[in-house]
Formats: sequence, C-alpha cells, structure tokens
Amino acid sequence: MQYPSYFLCILSLILSSKHLDCKGFDDTTLFDINFPGSVPERLDADYAETLFVTSSMKEKYQCFLPLVVENQETEVELYAGPSPLELISPLISKGTCSYRIESYWTYEVCHGKYIRQYHEERDSEKTKLQEYILGKWDDRQLERLLQTSKNVREDLKEDVVIPTKKVDNVNLPYYEIVMGNGTACDLNFNQPRSTKVIYVCFPHGKHEVYLLKEESTCIYEIIILTPFLCVHPKYKPKDSKELKINCVPTDGANAEPYSLRKLQLESAKLRKNAEVDGIKVELIKFKAEDAVAGDSKIPKFVTEKVADTNPVKAFLAGKQCLYGGTGWWKFGFCYGKSVEQFHIEKDGSRIAISLGVFKKQKHLNWITEHPHKRPKPLHQRKQLSHFYSDGSVCDKTGQPRQTEVKLKCLEKPKSPSSVSLYLLEPRPCSYILGVESPLICEILENADQDGLVEVPLEFEEEDSEFTSFTIKL
Repeated sequence: MQYPSYFLCILSLILSSKHLDCKGFDDTTLFDINFPGSVPERLDADYAETLFVTSSMKEKYQCFLPLVVENQETEVELYAGPSPLELISPLISKGTCSYRIESYWTYEVCHGKYIRQYHEERDSEKTKLQEYILGKWDDRQLERLLQTSKNVREDLKEDVVIPTKKVDNVNLPYYEIVMGNGTACDLNFNQPRSTKVIYVCFPHGKHEVYLLKEESTCIYEIIILTPFLCVHPKYKPKDSKELKINCVPTDGANAEPYSLRKLQLESAKLRKNAEVDGIKVELIKFKAEDAVAGDSKIPKFVTEKVADTNPVKAFLAGKQCLYGGTGWWKFGFCYGKSVEQFHIEKDGSRIAISLGVFKKQKHLNWITEHPHKRPKPLHQRKQLSHFYSDGSVCDKTGQPRQTEVKLKCLEKPKSPSSVSLYLLEPRPCSYILGVESPLICEILENADQDGLVEVPLEFEEEDSEFTSFTIKL
C-alpha cells in the first residue's frame, strides 16, 4: 500500500537522526509502518530508538524504530561443490547463446565464445549487415581458468567477500568474466572492445540478458540471470526480512492517522467497484411456448452470471492472446490462430507482419517430419511444440515465414498468472516463439500424440448460446 507523503518524512527524519546507523536504511532494507493502537507487549522500548512525528492533521505519534542488525550466520555452510566457473561451464560447453533484441541493434551473447552486436537491413536484392564483436574468448582461456579455479578455490575462503550487483533493488552476489579482443574502437584510439559478463543467481532464470549497457566508450557490461549459480550457497540471494516501525498515538490522537484511514477507505471502494465491473449479464430470450400452462406470472428471463474466469479455456479458444517484445517491434500470439510481429505508430496506425498461422494439417505434416518434436511420455512431459506456417513472404528467402511455438510449463511461479515470452530468429524468417506459463501445465496431460489440445466444447457452446454484454453499476 502507498502511504501518504508525510510517511516519507518519517524515513527522512530517521536518516537524519545522528543516533542511528544510516547504513542500515538503504533501499534493500524493507520497512513497514504499523499503527497497532498501543505499544506492543513484545516491544522492548529500552532497546529501540523512538521518534515523535506529527501528521498534516496535527495528530501526534510516537514511533519505535527497529534496530537494524545485520544477519550473522551462526552455522558455516559446508560446501565442497563446483566452483562458480564450473557451475556456468555447461553454458559454454553446449554453445548456449542468449539474445537481446532492441529497436535497432540485436545482441547475441554466446557464453564463453563471443558477444556480437549487429543490425541487418534487408532489401529485395541483398542484405546489409552491420556488426561489432564486443568481446570473445577461446577454448584455451576457459581451460586455464577452470584449472586455476580448481587449484585455488577463492570462493571457499571465509574472508573472501563475494561482490554484489543491484538487480531490481536487491543486492545479488555475482560471478564475473571479462571477454576482450573485440572489434577495434575508433572512438577509443582503436583499442579492442571488451565486455564484463556478470552472472547472478536467479532460480527462474533462463540465462537471459537482464541488462546491457555501455559503461564507458566501447567498454560494456552485461548481466545474465541464470539458475546454475544458485547451487553455490555464497551466490544465493540473502533473505531480506521486513522490519516494522510501530507508531502509537499520543495526546489523544486517533489510532490511525486520518489521511491513512481515508486512503484505506478509498482503496476498498475501488476494489469493490472493480469486482462489480467484472459482472457479466446474460440475456436469455424467453419463448411463450416454454411457459407452464396456467402460470399467470411473468417468468424471469434475465439472469446474472459471473463471467468465465478460467484463463485456460480462454487461452485454448484463442480469446486470450499473449503479447511481448521490447523496442520497436512487438509480437503477439493467439493459440491455435496466429503469431505476428507488429508496431504501432504514434498516430495509431499499425504495421504487422504475419510470422505464421495455425493449420492443423500443416502441423501434422511437420510433426511427422520431425518426430523428436512429439510430446514426451506424460511423466516426462514439460512442453509442447506447435507449427505455425504460411506467414508473410520473406524478402530474403522468397518463402512464407514460419514459427515453431514452444509451450513450456512454468513450475513454481511467483504468480499463477505469470507469462514469459521470447522470440528468436535462428534462421532468416524462421522463428522460435517460447511461451512459458503455469497455464501450460494444465493442458500438458490433455495433449494427444501430435501435441494438440482440443478446445473445450463447453467453452464454444457458452459463446453461441447467449448474447452477452457488460454493464457498469
């Protein structure tokens, strides 16, 4: 909940208090302002700082500030596993590449190999390629570092502090490799470009590029989110607990400030209105012959019904489309219908390129030609692959664009409605669209041997039976 502006003054006063350790009040430490009405029994006033504050309505409160004590680990975790470089080495040995698509440039990060920045301009006759190597490695360099990390385990020394990088306002430990010997930079006296590649632990990461920036002329930094580092206890994020600031009324003030109470009531009213807006009214036409003989009462032919809230049904019916992309181009996916790339101009005009439409027979032909794309046995099944063909004609190949859609079950998400999308172009005008969501988990077991899931009949029937409209009360 967003508190009124005067609560920010509390934190400002805290920071200015010369009796406090200001180091503890950074933006990675979470505080919750609580108004219990009276001093909590467990609160030991002798060991907590206090601060008197006054609201804009002249209400006075005494606030008890928690002592910020850094967590001291009582038990040293015994870890004898692989070094951080060994943990991320599968990315290097398998030739895994991560991509970041921006409005003009595309960045290709092939872990432990090279980092490429490029832009393609395609016309009817030829393709113009503009590219720079931002850094590269060779296999011998990796072997040397692996051997060094095995002989000298700096990560296991107690006095070694693992460096951290702030990601989404959270300080995360990281492992860094430097890739040099890139394309000469004419703005930096023809010195080779170089990049610091920073790997941080992120349990749900897919080795994606979280951030790419140019720290100084032709010197770059890339942050990669990977789950591989999470095995190492020193590279796991530290749990941050929320600290409570308890404020109690003085001089006859209300238990809670007037402005806060007003804000809470307004928020509750908005939530209630949002629930009302979700009501779907169904109009059922009454026929005279359906009336019971002798019944003189006018039958009730208007009923209220809560709108279908099953997102899986809406997704399978192609009524809930998914959208993603950053920069100039965006992309959209409607299950069983189409994949498209589009851009909306400032005047509202829309430029769209079809990356493929779903045709059942084309999918069946494709799955027959690529049997390894068929669903795995149910106990091993994590994803489905579908083929979307006959998109817009590609000026480079002269063939229609096509897309393989990979529907992957996202287990243990932060939110049951979370969706992750990514679009790759491994070959000109041949795409891979990744869709990862908990929604996919619910349809895996219903897929047939060709990876197809039929649209629930009852969903189609609901749409055809009723004439529906949405009202606001």
